[in-house]
Amino acid sequence: MRPPAEGSGCGVMGGNDNSQSKEFHIVVVDDEISVLEMMTDMLEGAGWRVDAFSSGAEALQKIKRTRYDAAVLDLYMPDIPGLLIHSKLKFIDRELWTRTVFVSGHFSTEDLRRSLEGPARFVPNPFKSDALVGTVGLALPEVPRAVSEAAASG
Repeated sequence: MRPPAEGSGCGVMGGNDNSQSKEFHIVVVDDEISVLEMMTDMLEGAGWRVDAFSSGAEALQKIKRTRYDAAVLDLYMPDIPGLLIHSKLKFIDRELWTRTVFVSGHFSTEDLRRSLEGPARFVPNPFKSDALVGTVGLALPEVPRAVSEAAASG
């Protein structure tokens, strides 16, 4: 297991490396079903729970009702582009807004950095499992949000 970078995020972990790994909950949005399924398999293979959506509108409805630890967004989708979903996250769930990873085969990292406030996490498509899992791992909080909220209220 790799230690977290600069004290943020959880390191890349396999399914049995940490009892908290299953408690990390990630939302993935991509209109290409084959890519969506592949990303879901990769992230579940790392031991994380994943909710996958092919529609940005459906994803936003679920995000309003669920505390996710990270979001993985395709930049170009027909109903709602990933950058628009990201801008809505700033008002719906500000912490998730800071823990977003973008995926696209049609966008440069420099263009993305100019389009976003704060640090951009970007995985160019096509990508390998290690790149996606590693980048999402760095986006995750130290402790799953569901666990930290339960501890705070208990």
